[in-house]
Amino acid sequence: MKICLKAIDCMHHDHISYIPEDGNLISITLSLSIGSSKTDGADYFDLFVCSPEWLSKHQWVPEILRHTLIVRKYDLDEITETINKYIEKCTCKTWQETAQKLSRYFAWEFEDYSD
Repeated sequence: MKICLKAIDCMHHDHISYIPEDGNLISITLSLSIGSSKTDGADYFDLFVCSPEWLSKHQWVPEILRHTLIVRKYDLDEITETINKYIEKCTCKTWQETAQKLSRYFAWEFEDYSD
C-alpha cells in the first residue's frame, strides 16, 4: 500500500507563514492528513514541532516526549521533507498496519479507539 502526506494544517496558526513570537521559541502543533495514494480519504495525525530553546524554557520536569519533532528553525519545507521520510518508513500491506506504525511518530486520531 503506497501512502502519502495529503495535507498539513494547524488549528492555532497559519502554518505556512508561521513566525515564532519570541525568536527561536518554536511551538506549533501540525495536523497531518495521511492516506493511500490511490484514494481521496485520509486519517489525521498530529505532530508537535518545537525548538530546543522552547523545551528549555517550558519543559521543567523529566518527560519522555512522543509525537514531537525538534527543529532549530521553522522551515516548513524541511519539516515536510522530514515527515515524508518517516511516512515512507511506515508503509505496510494494510492500512491498519501502516497506521499503527505511523502512530509511533504521529498522534493518530484513532490510536486508542476501540469499538
